[in-house]
Amino acid sequence: MDHDTDGNSGNEARRVRTTPNPTDPFRNGIDRRRVLRSSATIGATATLAGCLTQTGQPARAPTVYVFNNGDRTLSIIDATTDELVETVFIGTTASFPANQYGTDVDSASETLWINVSGGIRALDQHTLNEVAAIETGFGPNYPNLTPTGEYLLAAAGGTTTIEPDPDDPANHVLVRIDADRDSETFGEVTGEIEVGYTGPCDMTLSPDGEYGFVPEIANETVAVVRVDPFEIAARIDVGEPAGDGHVLPFMSTASFDGNRLLVENGEGELGADPDIPRRGSESIWDISDPEEPTQLTRITRDDGLSAPPITSEISPETDVAYLFTPEINAVTVIDLDAQAVDRELDIGGSAIAGAWGPAREKLYVPVQTANHVAVIDHGQREVSTTIETGEAPTGAVGGMIRPETSASQRLQSSLATLGLSVGDREPTFCPDGNCHCGY
Repeated sequence: MDHDTDGNSGNEARRVRTTPNPTDPFRNGIDRRRVLRSSATIGATATLAGCLTQTGQPARAPTVYVFNNGDRTLSIIDATTDELVETVFIGTTASFPANQYGTDVDSASETLWINVSGGIRALDQHTLNEVAAIETGFGPNYPNLTPTGEYLLAAAGGTTTIEPDPDDPANHVLVRIDADRDSETFGEVTGEIEVGYTGPCDMTLSPDGEYGFVPEIANETVAVVRVDPFEIAARIDVGEPAGDGHVLPFMSTASFDGNRLLVENGEGELGADPDIPRRGSESIWDISDPEEPTQLTRITRDDGLSAPPITSEISPETDVAYLFTPEINAVTVIDLDAQAVDRELDIGGSAIAGAWGPAREKLYVPVQTANHVAVIDHGQREVSTTIETGEAPTGAVGGMIRPETSASQRLQSSLATLGLSVGDREPTFCPDGNCHCGY
């Protein structure tokens, strides 16, 4: 293992320009309501194009940004009223934007960090314009922002579709990026750890920002990473599989209090077409001593887990976990005190991720197959409403900046909703039409 803490690994921050891919893997026709709505918007926007921008909105307001993979638009949601403000074309998308820290009501963060095929993008929350682009050399990338906003850490290369025994295995990497907008090195790689063919599949961070936790799917371990200096502090074996095959740890979420870590497991075999199907499980770990995590339990099908979990979010009180289980069109609720399945919430379709609103009282779940966001009221542990979005919403992140969008962005969004190809459409990493590590 090699690691570099001063940015001299040779992988400097570079601009990525990938081939546009306008194909929407989720599109199954165009909703007539969308056609009518978009046609009206085009007429109004075309009249104003080049003359007006959307001003007069508050500079700071509780907001949720939803990335629509199907048409490369962004839906902007008012997190106070749970209403759609607007949907605008941005030409790119994200499946797992960094969404744990830098998103609450007191955060000063003004950047959207998104994962794209080949690297990481940074968008200014005020304008939605790109302000940084980093190439990692790998299609899948899973970022997270430190609580102070100083660094962005990303795991690159891992997915359950990687071959178990390749002839020429890749050398996967973890990268640390300067995320401070006031820094002279903003957007540059300041540390890199080459981890070999371990399949680093996610990055979650402790609330003090000192440690990261990385499931290594091909290595059957969880790596504990020190943030500064940037290095591997420990590797913890994930144990034996619940059934046949391997455990395959691939996604993770640390709690806001720093005591618990959730790890999603594949439970099966690696590869695009595995001999042993993956059934999935959920592990609960004690990380109160971050360099010596201890697995408390693993919840399997025998314990009432109805479908493989893809990723998760933990409540601010660390009493509840919400697992995104797309095979059953539901969010599975785990009672963390009882360490057991509590209930399943019907969200009306398939979802692989979600994000807390800035007040961390509601969880916003983009439902790819229904073109809406399901809002879960954490206090009631139930879906309170749904909000219409663009095509195939996949990733979401909270924030406190309400973007000042342009007439051009709104016009392009209307055209994209009609199924027309507009602008450049940067691809995300979507094996088999699903933009996540677990399939």
